[in-house]
Amino acid sequence: MNGPMSRPNNAAAIRGALLVIVAVVVGIYLLRGTDTPTLDPSPSASPTTVQAAENEVGAPDDGAGTATETTLPGITVATSSPEDGTAADDADAGTMVGFEGRPNSQVSVQVANSTSVRGAAGRITDILKTKGFITQSPINMKGTPLDRTRVHYKPGNIIEAGNIAELLGLDAKNDVYKMPQDAAALGDKFEKDVDVLVALGIDKASAE
Repeated sequence: MNGPMSRPNNAAAIRGALLVIVAVVVGIYLLRGTDTPTLDPSPSASPTTVQAAENEVGAPDDGAGTATETTLPGITVATSSPEDGTAADDADAGTMVGFEGRPNSQVSVQVANSTSVRGAAGRITDILKTKGFITQSPINMKGTPLDRTRVHYKPGNIIEAGNIAELLGLDAKNDVYKMPQDAAALGDKFEKDVDVLVALGIDKASAE
């Protein structure tokens, strides 16, 4: 009598046990899910700036800026800092890099002696003549003798004046000036159409 009736009861008990087991497993999974540690995202790589190596060959001191490289993950961008050079008061002052100027045979030069050293202007004139310049007769300057020789130029002859300054052992940047507007100290023998005027100072007049 009990055999047929006991089968449904056993099945119901099994299903109930299974439901309990499933509920326990789900509960354990949910509890473990809330305790699972989270990983912080890795910090993004920050840009780095690398100072570029200086050129081994020295360049003229023209105020050129130094180059840098800004690097990002997978990206490299080369940048250059602005040139750090002081602007000359005179727009024509200094020398122009990359230009050689006209041939010496096309440049006229006159030497004016500001000192009391006799024959100094003639000696410098002879040196310029041997280099192929068109030389005018040397003259004497009136007034106080110059401590340092100056090279003056007419507009359009700054490169040639710089070349002559270097030839005489002067600084092509600091010893080169525009032609003086007042030429009274040069006397009547000054050639006003000359391209370059060398105002001879004590430094070069007394040199052997």
